[in-house]
Amino acid sequence: MKISELFYSIQGEGKRSGFPSFFVRTNFCNLRCKFESGNLCDTPYTSWEPEDPSNAGEISVEDIIAGYRQHELCDVVITGGEPAMQADELYDLCFGIKKINEDINITIETNGTMVSDFVYYLDLVSISPKLGSSTPFGTEHEKMHTQNRINIDVLKDYHRMQDEGIIDLQWKFVINTEKDMDEILELKNKIGFSDKDIYLMPEGITEEELKIRRPMVAELCKKYKVKYSDRLHILIWGNKRGV
Repeated sequence: MKISELFYSIQGEGKRSGFPSFFVRTNFCNLRCKFESGNLCDTPYTSWEPEDPSNAGEISVEDIIAGYRQHELCDVVITGGEPAMQADELYDLCFGIKKINEDINITIETNGTMVSDFVYYLDLVSISPKLGSSTPFGTEHEKMHTQNRINIDVLKDYHRMQDEGIIDLQWKFVINTEKDMDEILELKNKIGFSDKDIYLMPEGITEEELKIRRPMVAELCKKYKVKYSDRLHILIWGNKRGV
């Protein structure tokens, strides 16, 4: 697999916040987020300028699983970049982890633009559809990002699989301003997901930026009866790799 980094930390976002987790961060992404704040995505080294650090790079599924065994029975979080770009390898990885112990909780963090059979070995799909406020206006990637950031058919597939009991879902939205909520409600109406599965998270890559947006996001959660997610890893360690 094309890997950016492997590390052991705690989950910092969503419904499994605080759980000790082995992170598999894949390299490369099919989108290019640049938020209204001016921030690029929080892992530009997997998207805007993907790189292969010496601690990972191209690594076999077997070696990833061997790394996980050092922290056996913690959660596994597969993130990116966009992990679903490596669907075949992802299937093998999830299958191999479940062979160790089928009770291991595997989460994938995805932008929800693609899906494949790897979902049958997942416990939680954390979908973060990219809203209009993520568009990299004025860059060479603007058109590509705009055309590809939302795939309604794939999002409906994920929702259907939750209804069929195949996977659990959370819909995690990065919030820049209150107007982001209009697009979230539009997606909810098109796809049919439930308020109980919606998490709103302030956009920001520093504690100071999160602090500015946190009250606004909390008020939106109160108004629309949805859940709040912070970014614990940034609050604890700051914006750096391997946490």
